[in-house]
Amino acid sequence: MGVKNKARRRVVALIAVGALAVAGCSSPESSGTNGAGQGEIDTSAVLKFASAGPLRDLDPAVQTSYGAWGYLFLVWDRLTMLDKDDKIVPGLAKEWNFVEDGSVLELKLRDDVKFHDGTPFDAEAVKVNIERGKTLAASTLKSELADIESVEVVDKTTVRLKLIKGKGVQLPASFTGTAGMMVSPKAITDGVDIKNKPGTAGSGPYIATELVPQEKLVLKRADSYWDPNVGRLGGIELQRVPDAAARLNGLQSGQVDLAPLSSAGEIATVEKIVTPGSGLQQHQVKFKNLVGVYLRATKGDVAKPEVRQAIAHAVDPAAISALFSGYCTPTRQLVGETDPSRIPNYTYPYEFSVDKAKALVQQAGGAKVSITFAAGTNAEQPANVVQASLKAIGIDATLNPVPNTENEPRFIAGDFELMVATSWSPKADPAATVNTYLLNTYKLAADPSLVAAKAAEAGNPALLMDKRAPLYHDIWKTTLEQAWYVPLCNQTNATVAKGNVVGFDNIPMSNIGIWDLRNIAVRK
Repeated sequence: MGVKNKARRRVVALIAVGALAVAGCSSPESSGTNGAGQGEIDTSAVLKFASAGPLRDLDPAVQTSYGAWGYLFLVWDRLTMLDKDDKIVPGLAKEWNFVEDGSVLELKLRDDVKFHDGTPFDAEAVKVNIERGKTLAASTLKSELADIESVEVVDKTTVRLKLIKGKGVQLPASFTGTAGMMVSPKAITDGVDIKNKPGTAGSGPYIATELVPQEKLVLKRADSYWDPNVGRLGGIELQRVPDAAARLNGLQSGQVDLAPLSSAGEIATVEKIVTPGSGLQQHQVKFKNLVGVYLRATKGDVAKPEVRQAIAHAVDPAAISALFSGYCTPTRQLVGETDPSRIPNYTYPYEFSVDKAKALVQQAGGAKVSITFAAGTNAEQPANVVQASLKAIGIDATLNPVPNTENEPRFIAGDFELMVATSWSPKADPAATVNTYLLNTYKLAADPSLVAAKAAEAGNPALLMDKRAPLYHDIWKTTLEQAWYVPLCNQTNATVAKGNVVGFDNIPMSNIGIWDLRNIAVRK
């Protein structure tokens, strides 16, 4: 009886949490406060947006990194979304609850949505998309959806996801990204070219009319969109402009309406040019993303623990922060200050020490490493500092610049032993962070047995966060002690816009270098 009562209390608590989560959900604000100004919204305006984000194709099921999400958000609706404060809010799913002691995730869906090809969005569409993500040969969603055993269509607006026992707590957070993006079942059946010419296969606020991979995406407004507070532009032209100076020049010349900028030089320039009367406005956000060093602990000399420990000792976060004129706050943790899994009162085991690093390199019998980074990005200068730091302790370190479109997928594929990047991005739930970076996708956990059991225990939907958090503390400590990743600092991002752009301070996910532009509008 005691066990039954305990289980019943757990279910009640779980339902209460779900209810609280839903009660706290609300539609994201339709506009920000800055840039509001006076004047009527120009629904015929075409916004020109420029960023460095890679753009390969538009199929949400085959994306190899999250860099393209900003393009996809406008074409594909998701089951859940994040607001600008990182709260999970309703999307196509109005409510979600773990039921039956956490073994089922039940979603209640909107009943007023159609894909732009006329196909109704319903529970069957969710089933088709999740099963496609789990089975498509080239799918990159398989690990994110692996905790779902089966999908049950209860009725048109109710779908139940049967979960592997004790797993799946991260799914509502995962559904804010590509795992939650819905494609028209008719388009899938008809063999529409979802990657390159999806046409009306989405239900998002805009429809793709032209895609030039690695160059641009052109969108027009979907006039029948279900939320009248978003999709208020006539269209958007998203251009990939890797060079930050070119983005700044575009803003000043009027060829670009909105652009994110984040290097020290860029931020300093923004501070000078965005002045009263300049016709420009800015909004700064501290990144959750980390500037840091990925270490493939199964490859080359990085496989030696002493070499990884030496690298962790050798790089001074203050030196990296100085590159960004202080706009990169040093940190030794893997998640942000507001993340419930952040370790309290933590002391990093590898403080900056050239002497300790040298001793470890000698103990390892020397080392040779190649430092990969995305050429022309914010990782370039840190990579040079890392190279100098490693040379100073006796490591034969060479630079390996690669195109920004290649570094992440090739590191994930196992091509490189060391990569300096700005892409460690804590997810809305720590279970998704562990899944993405340690056990799947990046597979940094060279010895998964060191973290897998605690990750499995912490991923149980029946466990509340106060019980999960200590388990993640141990996982983060192991990750840092094993030097599978070396965190250095959190950058600051500035979004710069013309004076008539509305909602540029309300761009969800801009704190991880992605931009959900659904709330953006322009005044006449």
